[in-house]
Amino acid sequence: MKSSKSLTILALVLVLVLSFSACGSKGASDNSAPMEAPQTEGYNSDYYEYDDGDYGFSSTAPSEGESDLQQPSPNEKIIYSGYAEIETLEFDKTLENLEKMILGSGGFIQSSDIRGNDFNTSYYGGKSYRTASYSIRIPADKFTAFTEGLAELGNIPYSSSSAENITMQYRDTAAKLEARQTEQTRLLELLAQANSVEEILLIESRLSEVRYDIESLTGQLKGWDDLVSYSTLELYISEVVLYTEGSTATLSYGTQLKEGFIRSLKGVGRFFQNFFKLFVISLPVLIVLAVIAVVVIVIVRSVRKKKALKIKAPPKDKNQNS
Repeated sequence: MKSSKSLTILALVLVLVLSFSACGSKGASDNSAPMEAPQTEGYNSDYYEYDDGDYGFSSTAPSEGESDLQQPSPNEKIIYSGYAEIETLEFDKTLENLEKMILGSGGFIQSSDIRGNDFNTSYYGGKSYRTASYSIRIPADKFTAFTEGLAELGNIPYSSSSAENITMQYRDTAAKLEARQTEQTRLLELLAQANSVEEILLIESRLSEVRYDIESLTGQLKGWDDLVSYSTLELYISEVVLYTEGSTATLSYGTQLKEGFIRSLKGVGRFFQNFFKLFVISLPVLIVLAVIAVVVIVIVRSVRKKKALKIKAPPKDKNQNS
């Protein structure tokens, strides 16, 4: 009887392993099916919307004034991310305003790197422009408004954004997690009925694998939830003297000459300004060098005069000495 019961339990364990593996795959397939877009004539993949319970794509483009990043339904799992380069004439003020924007939106700074003037360059009147890199997390529902507000910080020569729909992967993982949790419950029931050491070892071995899968799948879902709830925005801020102008390819020849002439004048002005600053800073050193130069010149001239006098002096008569 014991042998027959042991074989029955072993068979149940094998059936559980196979059936729940199949259920996980089937659940993932069933959940991902509604995400397929219908192949209709005139379908535009750039614009789509979802209705509750209906995951078909809509070929209607957003009306004027609507955001490019449309609000998804609560059932959708979409990760928003973006990147922007900002030029500023007032570096410190820009960083201060950026931090206010982040706090106001309910976001936080994930990482930052600020590089500024080095001492030697600043001391000798030079100019080294500061830069800052930020990795920011912003609530997904405020991501679009936040990126649109970046224009208040300075000039934006480049920016980009993306939206990754992970709904299928998320449902696939959630289905696998549910299957593993159900399998864990069945295995615990079998473990309570096991009589032999062989049965216990076999069930506990499988139970260990199932628990590992549950922890891994749970962690993956939590990571996705975090990325979905808080969008990631990378910013690169640079201090400049002049904002980057529009591409010369879009400007007329006369406009290019005008802009070039104005920039040249400003460049000449900055050159003389920096030269005067360097001259004033270097005055003590220049004065010392001038004094040394005067002393050297006086000594050299004195030596030359003595040599000239010796050459012009008449030679002494030997007869007179005798």
